[in-house]
Amino acid sequence: MQKQVAIIICLLFQSIAWAQSNVYTRDAAHPFVIITNDKVKELPAFSDEEFYDNALSVIFQVNKSAIRRDDPFLETYRKEILPRINSEHLQLRKIYIRGAASPEGSYENNRRLGQARTQALLEELKRDLQHQYLKPEIDLSSVTEDYGHLCLLMQKAGDPDYAAVKKIYDATRSNEQSCKKQLMALQGGTLWSRMQKDYFPQLRSASLVLWFSEPDIEHAPLPELALQPIRYAAFPDGRLVGLTLPLQQLDVNAVPVDYARRHLIAVRTNLLHDFFYMPNFGWAFSPNIQFEYYPKSGHYTYNAALTWGTHRHWDTQEFFQVRDVQLELRRYFRGKGEFLGAYLGAYAHGDVYGIGLSPTKGWEGEGGGLGLTAGYVMPLNKKGNLRLEFMAAAGFYMSLFDPYVYGNPVTGTVDGDYYYNYLGSASNFKKRNHRFTWFGPTNLGIQLTYDIIYRKKTRK
Repeated sequence: MQKQVAIIICLLFQSIAWAQSNVYTRDAAHPFVIITNDKVKELPAFSDEEFYDNALSVIFQVNKSAIRRDDPFLETYRKEILPRINSEHLQLRKIYIRGAASPEGSYENNRRLGQARTQALLEELKRDLQHQYLKPEIDLSSVTEDYGHLCLLMQKAGDPDYAAVKKIYDATRSNEQSCKKQLMALQGGTLWSRMQKDYFPQLRSASLVLWFSEPDIEHAPLPELALQPIRYAAFPDGRLVGLTLPLQQLDVNAVPVDYARRHLIAVRTNLLHDFFYMPNFGWAFSPNIQFEYYPKSGHYTYNAALTWGTHRHWDTQEFFQVRDVQLELRRYFRGKGEFLGAYLGAYAHGDVYGIGLSPTKGWEGEGGGLGLTAGYVMPLNKKGNLRLEFMAAAGFYMSLFDPYVYGNPVTGTVDGDYYYNYLGSASNFKKRNHRFTWFGPTNLGIQLTYDIIYRKKTRK
Protein backbone atom coordinates (compact mmCIF):
# COMPACT_ATOMS: atom_id res chain seq x y z
CA MET A 1 0.00 0.00 0.00
CA GLN A 2 2.82 2.41 0.92
CA LYS A 3 4.53 1.59 -2.36
CA GLN A 4 1.36 2.43 -4.31
CA VAL A 5 0.98 5.73 -2.45
CA ALA A 6 4.60 6.60 -3.23
CA ILE A 7 4.07 5.86 -6.92
CA ILE A 8 0.91 8.01 -6.99
CA ILE A 9 2.75 10.90 -5.29
CA CYS A 10 5.63 10.66 -7.79
CA LEU A 11 3.22 10.65 -10.71
CA LEU A 12 1.40 13.63 -9.23
CA PHE A 13 4.58 15.66 -8.90
CA GLN A 14 5.65 14.66 -12.40
CA SER A 15 2.33 15.79 -13.83
CA ILE A 16 2.57 19.09 -11.97
CA ALA A 17 6.11 19.66 -13.29
CA TRP A 18 4.98 18.76 -16.81
CA ALA A 19 2.02 21.11 -16.59
CA GLN A 20 4.20 23.93 -15.30
CA SER A 21 6.71 23.44 -18.13
CA ASN A 22 3.84 23.81 -20.56
CA VAL A 23 2.84 27.12 -19.00
CA TYR A 24 5.84 29.01 -20.29
CA THR A 25 9.15 28.74 -22.06
CA ARG A 26 12.28 30.65 -21.19
CA ASP A 27 14.97 31.46 -23.72
CA ALA A 28 18.19 29.88 -22.47
CA ALA A 29 20.25 32.71 -23.93
CA HIS A 30 17.85 35.39 -22.65
CA PRO A 31 16.19 34.18 -19.43
CA PHE A 32 14.56 37.59 -18.91
CA VAL A 33 12.16 36.76 -21.80
CA ILE A 34 9.22 34.56 -20.77
CA ILE A 35 6.82 33.22 -23.42
CA THR A 36 3.52 31.56 -22.58
CA ASN A 37 2.81 28.61 -24.87
CA ASP A 38 -0.73 27.56 -24.03
CA LYS A 39 -3.97 28.94 -22.60
CA VAL A 40 -2.82 28.57 -19.00
CA LYS A 41 -1.06 31.79 -18.23
CA GLU A 42 0.00 31.61 -14.59
CA LEU A 43 3.66 32.34 -14.10
CA PRO A 44 5.50 30.89 -11.14
CA ALA A 45 6.12 33.25 -8.23
CA PHE A 46 9.56 34.84 -8.16
CA SER A 47 11.56 35.57 -5.06
CA ASP A 48 13.97 38.49 -5.14
CA GLU A 49 16.84 36.10 -5.81
CA GLU A 50 14.98 34.40 -8.69
CA PHE A 51 14.08 37.78 -10.15
CA TYR A 52 17.69 38.99 -10.22
CA ASP A 53 18.90 35.59 -11.47
CA ASN A 54 16.69 35.87 -14.56
CA ALA A 55 16.39 39.61 -15.13
CA LEU A 56 18.52 41.58 -17.57
CA SER A 57 20.17 44.54 -15.85
CA VAL A 58 21.07 47.88 -17.40
CA ILE A 59 23.96 49.46 -15.51
CA PHE A 60 24.05 53.25 -15.01
CA GLN A 61 26.87 55.65 -14.27
CA VAL A 62 27.24 57.20 -10.83
CA ASN A 63 24.40 59.66 -10.11
CA LYS A 64 23.01 59.26 -13.66
CA SER A 65 19.69 57.97 -14.93
CA ALA A 66 20.33 58.12 -18.68
CA ILE A 67 21.02 54.83 -20.48
CA ARG A 68 24.41 54.94 -22.14
CA ARG A 69 24.21 54.45 -25.90
CA ASP A 70 26.97 51.80 -25.75
CA ASP A 71 25.20 49.73 -23.08
CA PRO A 72 25.18 46.02 -24.07
CA PHE A 73 21.45 45.92 -23.34
CA LEU A 74 20.68 48.05 -26.41
CA GLU A 75 22.55 45.75 -28.79
CA THR A 76 21.01 42.59 -27.27
CA TYR A 77 17.54 44.06 -27.26
CA ARG A 78 17.57 45.40 -30.82
CA LYS A 79 19.61 42.72 -32.58
CA GLU A 80 18.33 39.60 -30.81
CA ILE A 81 15.08 40.23 -28.93
CA LEU A 82 13.17 42.51 -31.31
CA PRO A 83 13.79 40.33 -34.41
CA ARG A 84 12.40 37.33 -32.53
CA ILE A 85 9.35 39.29 -31.38
CA ASN A 86 8.62 40.35 -34.94
CA SER A 87 9.34 37.01 -36.62
CA GLU A 88 7.25 34.97 -34.16
CA HIS A 89 4.53 37.65 -33.83
CA LEU A 90 4.80 37.59 -30.06
CA GLN A 91 2.41 39.75 -28.05
CA LEU A 92 3.78 41.65 -25.09
CA ARG A 93 1.77 40.85 -21.98
CA LYS A 94 3.67 42.40 -19.11
CA ILE A 95 6.79 44.43 -18.37
CA TYR A 96 8.57 44.02 -15.04
CA ILE A 97 11.14 46.72 -14.27
CA ARG A 98 12.94 47.31 -10.99
CA GLY A 99 15.18 50.37 -10.81
CA ALA A 100 17.76 50.74 -8.07
CA ALA A 101 20.51 52.87 -6.61
CA SER A 102 23.66 52.04 -4.70
CA PRO A 103 24.08 53.38 -1.14
CA GLU A 104 26.42 56.30 -1.90
CA GLY A 105 25.00 59.77 -1.57
CA SER A 106 21.92 61.07 0.20
CA TYR A 107 18.85 58.92 0.76
CA GLU A 108 16.56 61.35 -1.09
CA ASN A 109 18.82 61.49 -4.13
CA ASN A 110 19.01 57.69 -4.23
CA ARG A 111 15.21 57.53 -4.12
CA ARG A 112 15.10 59.86 -7.11
CA LEU A 113 17.70 57.82 -8.98
CA GLY A 114 15.87 54.52 -8.44
CA GLN A 115 12.62 55.92 -9.83
CA ALA A 116 14.26 57.79 -12.71
CA ARG A 117 16.23 54.71 -13.83
CA THR A 118 13.03 52.66 -13.80
CA GLN A 119 11.29 55.20 -16.01
CA ALA A 120 14.29 55.61 -18.34
CA LEU A 121 14.31 51.88 -19.13
CA LEU A 122 10.55 51.89 -19.68
CA GLU A 123 10.86 54.79 -22.15
CA GLU A 124 13.60 52.93 -24.04
CA LEU A 125 11.33 49.89 -24.41
CA LYS A 126 8.36 51.95 -25.55
CA ARG A 127 10.29 53.33 -28.53
CA ASP A 128 10.52 49.90 -30.17
CA LEU A 129 7.34 48.24 -28.90
CA GLN A 130 4.78 50.74 -30.18
CA HIS A 131 3.47 48.16 -32.68
CA GLN A 132 2.18 45.95 -29.86
CA TYR A 133 -1.59 46.20 -30.24
CA LEU A 134 -2.28 44.65 -26.83
CA LYS A 135 -1.57 47.25 -24.18
CA PRO A 136 0.80 45.48 -21.82
CA GLU A 137 0.48 45.58 -18.06
CA ILE A 138 3.40 47.42 -16.53
CA ASP A 139 4.84 46.53 -13.14
CA LEU A 140 7.33 49.14 -11.98
CA SER A 141 9.14 49.29 -8.68
CA SER A 142 12.18 51.11 -7.39
CA VAL A 143 14.72 50.55 -4.67
CA THR A 144 16.26 53.40 -2.72
CA GLU A 145 19.39 51.71 -1.36
CA ASP A 146 19.44 48.08 -2.46
CA TYR A 147 21.04 46.22 0.45
CA GLY A 148 19.04 43.07 -0.37
CA HIS A 149 20.64 42.85 -3.82
CA LEU A 150 24.01 43.61 -2.24
CA CYS A 151 23.64 40.53 -0.01
CA LEU A 152 22.71 38.37 -3.00
CA LEU A 153 25.77 39.52 -4.94
CA MET A 154 28.08 38.84 -2.00
CA GLN A 155 26.54 35.40 -1.42
CA LYS A 156 27.01 34.36 -5.07
CA ALA A 157 30.58 35.65 -5.05
CA GLY A 158 31.39 33.59 -1.96
CA ASP A 159 32.45 36.75 -0.18
CA PRO A 160 33.98 35.99 3.24
CA ASP A 161 32.17 39.01 4.73
CA TYR A 162 28.74 37.98 3.44
CA ALA A 163 27.55 36.59 6.78
CA ALA A 164 28.42 39.81 8.66
CA VAL A 165 26.66 41.99 6.09
CA LYS A 166 23.61 39.71 5.94
CA LYS A 167 23.32 39.75 9.73
CA ILE A 168 23.20 43.55 9.79
CA TYR A 169 20.74 43.64 6.87
CA ASP A 170 18.36 41.18 8.54
CA ALA A 171 18.53 43.05 11.84
CA THR A 172 17.92 46.50 10.31
CA ARG A 173 15.72 45.69 7.32
CA SER A 174 13.09 48.24 8.34
CA ASN A 175 15.64 51.01 8.80
CA GLU A 176 17.97 51.61 5.86
CA GLN A 177 19.75 54.52 7.54
CA SER A 178 20.71 52.29 10.46
CA CYS A 179 21.83 49.54 8.05
CA LYS A 180 23.99 51.99 6.16
CA LYS A 181 25.53 53.43 9.33
CA GLN A 182 26.46 50.00 10.69
CA LEU A 183 27.86 48.77 7.37
CA MET A 184 30.01 51.89 7.01
CA ALA A 185 31.47 51.30 10.49
CA LEU A 186 32.10 47.59 9.96
CA GLN A 187 35.82 46.72 9.98
CA GLY A 188 36.67 50.37 10.45
CA GLY A 189 35.24 51.33 7.06
CA THR A 190 37.54 49.12 4.99
CA LEU A 191 34.71 46.74 4.06
CA TRP A 192 32.53 49.63 2.92
CA SER A 193 35.34 50.87 0.65
CA ARG A 194 35.76 47.40 -0.82
CA MET A 195 32.02 47.01 -1.42
CA GLN A 196 31.98 50.37 -3.20
CA LYS A 197 34.51 48.98 -5.67
CA ASP A 198 33.35 45.36 -5.97
CA TYR A 199 29.55 45.53 -5.69
CA PHE A 200 28.10 49.03 -5.80
CA PRO A 201 28.50 49.46 -9.60
CA GLN A 202 26.13 46.49 -10.11
CA LEU A 203 23.53 48.08 -7.83
CA ARG A 204 23.21 51.16 -10.06
CA SER A 205 20.82 49.38 -12.36
CA ALA A 206 17.35 48.83 -13.73
CA SER A 207 16.45 45.15 -14.07
CA LEU A 208 13.97 43.86 -16.63
CA VAL A 209 11.74 40.82 -17.26
CA LEU A 210 9.44 40.68 -20.32
CA TRP A 211 6.42 38.40 -20.61
CA PHE A 212 5.15 37.56 -24.10
CA SER A 213 2.47 35.26 -25.39
CA GLU A 214 2.28 33.43 -28.67
CA PRO A 215 -0.44 34.69 -31.06
CA ASP A 216 -4.09 33.68 -30.89
CA ILE A 217 -4.37 32.87 -27.22
CA GLU A 218 -6.87 34.32 -24.78
CA HIS A 219 -5.75 37.26 -22.72
CA ALA A 220 -6.50 36.23 -19.13
CA PRO A 221 -5.86 38.33 -16.03
CA LEU A 222 -2.19 38.19 -15.17
CA PRO A 223 -0.82 37.35 -11.73
CA GLU A 224 1.46 39.61 -9.78
CA LEU A 225 5.06 38.63 -9.20
CA ALA A 226 5.51 37.58 -5.58
CA LEU A 227 8.33 40.01 -4.86
CA GLN A 228 9.61 40.67 -1.38
CA PRO A 229 9.15 44.25 -0.10
CA ILE A 230 12.08 46.20 -1.46
CA ARG A 231 11.01 49.85 -1.32
CA TYR A 232 10.91 51.88 1.89
CA ALA A 233 8.59 54.77 2.66
CA ALA A 234 9.50 57.23 5.41
CA PHE A 235 6.90 58.49 7.90
CA PRO A 236 7.14 61.71 9.96
CA ASP A 237 7.99 59.79 13.12
CA GLY A 238 11.03 58.28 11.44
CA ARG A 239 9.62 54.81 10.87
CA LEU A 240 10.37 53.09 7.55
CA VAL A 241 7.88 50.67 6.02
CA GLY A 242 8.93 48.34 3.21
CA LEU A 243 6.65 47.95 0.20
CA THR A 244 6.66 47.24 -3.54
CA LEU A 245 4.89 49.90 -5.61
CA PRO A 246 2.97 49.10 -8.80
CA LEU A 247 2.82 51.62 -11.63
CA GLN A 248 -0.29 53.43 -10.47
CA GLN A 249 1.35 54.11 -7.08
CA LEU A 250 4.79 55.06 -8.34
CA ASP A 251 4.77 58.79 -8.94
CA VAL A 252 7.41 58.82 -11.66
CA ASN A 253 6.10 62.09 -13.08
CA ALA A 254 7.10 63.83 -9.86
CA VAL A 255 10.76 62.95 -10.49
CA PRO A 256 12.72 64.65 -13.28
CA VAL A 257 14.11 61.99 -15.60
CA ASP A 258 17.69 62.49 -16.73
CA TYR A 259 17.36 61.75 -20.44
CA ALA A 260 20.53 61.63 -22.50
CA ARG A 261 21.14 64.95 -24.21
CA ARG A 262 20.67 64.80 -27.97
CA HIS A 263 23.32 66.66 -29.92
CA LEU A 264 22.05 69.35 -32.27
CA ILE A 265 25.14 70.80 -33.95
CA ALA A 266 28.73 69.56 -34.02
CA VAL A 267 31.90 71.19 -35.32
CA ARG A 268 34.36 69.13 -37.35
CA THR A 269 37.76 69.55 -38.96
CA ASN A 270 39.61 67.48 -41.55
CA LEU A 271 43.12 66.87 -40.29
CA LEU A 272 44.39 66.07 -43.79
CA HIS A 273 43.37 69.57 -44.89
CA ASP A 274 44.67 71.22 -41.73
CA PHE A 275 48.09 69.63 -42.28
CA PHE A 276 48.07 69.48 -46.09
CA TYR A 277 51.35 68.89 -47.92
CA MET A 278 51.56 69.62 -51.66
CA PRO A 279 54.41 68.25 -53.82
CA ASN A 280 56.59 70.94 -55.42
CA PHE A 281 55.27 73.43 -52.86
CA GLY A 282 55.62 72.02 -49.34
CA TRP A 283 53.34 72.43 -46.37
CA ALA A 284 50.14 74.21 -47.31
CA PHE A 285 48.09 74.24 -44.12
CA SER A 286 44.47 74.87 -45.09
CA PRO A 287 42.15 75.16 -42.08
CA ASN A 288 38.93 73.22 -42.59
CA ILE A 289 35.82 73.77 -40.51
CA GLN A 290 32.51 71.94 -40.84
CA PHE A 291 29.17 72.10 -39.06
CA GLU A 292 26.87 69.10 -38.96
CA TYR A 293 23.19 69.39 -38.01
CA TYR A 294 21.61 66.34 -36.33
CA PRO A 295 17.82 65.88 -36.36
CA LYS A 296 16.24 64.47 -33.21
CA SER A 297 15.91 61.02 -34.76
CA GLY A 298 16.16 59.25 -38.09
CA HIS A 299 19.16 58.60 -40.30
CA TYR A 300 19.91 61.87 -42.18
CA THR A 301 22.18 64.77 -41.21
CA TYR A 302 23.20 67.98 -42.98
CA ASN A 303 26.78 69.17 -43.23
CA ALA A 304 28.35 72.47 -44.37
CA ALA A 305 32.11 72.87 -44.78
CA LEU A 306 34.60 75.65 -45.52
CA THR A 307 38.28 75.20 -46.44
CA TRP A 308 40.51 78.28 -46.38
CA GLY A 309 44.11 78.20 -47.70
CA THR A 310 46.05 81.51 -47.65
CA HIS A 311 49.71 80.74 -48.43
CA ARG A 312 51.49 83.53 -50.35
CA HIS A 313 55.28 83.49 -50.86
CA TRP A 314 55.95 86.69 -52.80
CA ASP A 315 59.71 86.24 -52.85
CA THR A 316 59.53 82.92 -54.71
CA GLN A 317 56.19 83.49 -56.50
CA GLU A 318 54.66 80.44 -54.85
CA PHE A 319 51.00 80.59 -53.86
CA PHE A 320 48.32 78.29 -52.51
CA GLN A 321 45.09 80.22 -52.04
CA VAL A 322 41.89 78.21 -51.94
CA ARG A 323 38.34 79.06 -50.87
CA ASP A 324 36.11 75.98 -50.98
CA VAL A 325 32.51 75.68 -49.78
CA GLN A 326 30.72 72.31 -49.61
CA LEU A 327 27.23 71.12 -48.69
CA GLU A 328 26.62 67.47 -47.86
CA LEU A 329 23.64 65.26 -47.05
CA ARG A 330 24.51 62.13 -45.07
CA ARG A 331 22.58 58.97 -44.31
CA TYR A 332 23.82 56.95 -41.34
CA PHE A 333 22.93 53.26 -41.32
CA ARG A 334 22.43 53.38 -37.55
CA GLY A 335 19.50 55.62 -36.75
CA LYS A 336 17.54 56.64 -33.64
CA GLY A 337 19.55 59.80 -33.18
CA GLU A 338 22.93 58.14 -32.60
CA PHE A 339 24.56 58.92 -35.98
CA LEU A 340 27.52 56.61 -35.49
CA GLY A 341 29.08 53.91 -37.62
CA ALA A 342 28.97 53.77 -41.40
CA TYR A 343 27.31 56.37 -43.60
CA LEU A 344 26.85 57.33 -47.24
CA GLY A 345 26.43 60.89 -48.46
CA ALA A 346 26.00 63.16 -51.44
CA TYR A 347 27.79 66.48 -51.79
CA ALA A 348 28.06 69.57 -53.98
CA HIS A 349 30.82 72.17 -53.72
CA GLY A 350 32.33 75.21 -55.37
CA ASP A 351 35.75 76.86 -55.11
CA VAL A 352 37.99 79.69 -56.25
CA TYR A 353 41.75 79.29 -56.26
CA GLY A 354 45.12 80.79 -57.12
CA ILE A 355 47.99 78.32 -57.25
CA GLY A 356 51.57 79.15 -58.18
CA LEU A 357 54.50 76.76 -58.15
CA SER A 358 57.14 79.03 -59.70
CA PRO A 359 57.40 82.32 -61.62
CA THR A 360 56.36 80.49 -64.81
CA LYS A 361 53.79 78.04 -63.43
CA GLY A 362 50.62 79.51 -61.95
CA TRP A 363 46.88 79.12 -62.38
CA GLU A 364 43.78 80.89 -61.13
CA GLY A 365 40.19 79.98 -61.65
CA GLU A 366 36.88 78.72 -60.29
CA GLY A 367 35.38 75.28 -60.20
CA GLY A 368 32.70 73.08 -58.76
CA GLY A 369 31.52 69.53 -58.61
CA LEU A 370 29.32 66.93 -57.03
CA GLY A 371 29.66 63.32 -55.95
CA LEU A 372 29.29 60.74 -53.22
CA THR A 373 30.95 60.32 -49.84
CA ALA A 374 31.37 57.28 -47.61
CA GLY A 375 32.76 57.08 -44.11
CA TYR A 376 32.74 55.60 -40.65
CA VAL A 377 32.30 57.48 -37.35
CA MET A 378 33.40 56.15 -33.95
CA PRO A 379 33.27 57.72 -30.46
CA LEU A 380 36.53 58.63 -28.73
CA ASN A 381 35.12 59.05 -25.19
CA LYS A 382 32.35 57.62 -23.03
CA LYS A 383 30.04 60.59 -23.50
CA GLY A 384 30.31 60.25 -27.26
CA ASN A 385 30.64 64.00 -27.80
CA LEU A 386 34.14 63.60 -29.29
CA ARG A 387 34.32 61.39 -32.37
CA LEU A 388 36.82 60.24 -35.00
CA GLU A 389 35.81 59.81 -38.62
CA PHE A 390 37.40 58.29 -41.70
CA MET A 391 35.91 59.35 -45.03
CA ALA A 392 36.50 59.33 -48.78
CA ALA A 393 34.72 61.05 -51.66
CA ALA A 394 34.51 60.53 -55.39
CA GLY A 395 32.68 62.39 -58.10
CA PHE A 396 32.82 64.89 -60.96
CA TYR A 397 34.78 68.17 -60.89
CA MET A 398 35.08 70.89 -63.55
CA SER A 399 37.11 74.10 -63.45
CA LEU A 400 37.54 77.10 -65.77
CA PHE A 401 40.95 78.71 -65.35
CA ASP A 402 43.75 80.78 -66.81
CA PRO A 403 47.52 80.22 -66.45
CA TYR A 404 49.59 83.18 -65.28
CA VAL A 405 53.30 84.10 -65.09
CA TYR A 406 55.46 86.55 -63.17
CA GLY A 407 56.72 89.33 -65.48
CA ASN A 408 55.68 90.47 -68.95
CA PRO A 409 55.38 87.37 -71.20
CA VAL A 410 55.67 89.49 -74.37
CA THR A 411 58.79 91.54 -73.59
CA GLY A 412 60.26 89.13 -71.08
CA THR A 413 60.87 91.94 -68.57
CA VAL A 414 60.33 91.33 -64.87
CA ASP A 415 58.41 94.41 -63.85
CA GLY A 416 56.94 93.12 -60.57
CA ASP A 417 53.50 92.36 -62.01
CA TYR A 418 51.67 89.14 -62.86
CA TYR A 419 50.21 88.52 -66.33
CA TYR A 420 47.93 85.98 -67.90
CA ASN A 421 50.09 83.60 -69.92
CA TYR A 422 48.61 84.63 -73.27
CA LEU A 423 50.55 85.56 -76.40
CA GLY A 424 47.71 86.21 -78.83
CA SER A 425 45.97 89.43 -79.79
CA ALA A 426 44.77 91.37 -76.78
CA SER A 427 41.46 92.03 -78.54
CA ASN A 428 40.77 88.28 -78.69
CA PHE A 429 41.62 87.54 -75.07
CA LYS A 430 38.88 85.98 -72.97
CA LYS A 431 39.15 85.15 -69.31
CA ARG A 432 38.85 81.52 -68.24
CA ASN A 433 39.69 80.22 -71.66
CA HIS A 434 40.89 76.87 -70.28
CA ARG A 435 38.88 74.01 -68.86
CA PHE A 436 39.80 71.12 -66.60
CA THR A 437 37.48 68.16 -65.90
CA TRP A 438 37.96 65.24 -63.56
CA PHE A 439 35.99 62.15 -62.61
CA GLY A 440 37.35 60.02 -59.79
CA PRO A 441 38.52 60.43 -56.16
CA THR A 442 38.01 63.97 -54.93
CA ASN A 443 38.68 63.96 -51.19
CA LEU A 444 40.05 62.00 -48.24
CA GLY A 445 39.57 62.74 -44.60
CA ILE A 446 40.62 61.86 -41.09
CA GLN A 447 38.25 64.08 -39.16
CA LEU A 448 37.61 65.07 -35.56
CA THR A 449 34.08 65.98 -34.49
CA TYR A 450 32.94 67.67 -31.29
CA ASP A 451 29.39 68.47 -30.20
CA ILE A 452 28.95 72.17 -29.43
CA ILE A 453 25.15 72.65 -29.22
CA TYR A 454 22.66 70.27 -27.61
CA ARG A 455 18.91 70.06 -27.74
CA LYS A 456 17.04 71.22 -24.68
CA LYS A 457 16.14 68.33 -22.39
CA THR A 458 12.44 67.54 -22.60
CA ARG A 459 10.20 65.23 -20.65
CA LYS A 460 8.50 62.58 -22.72
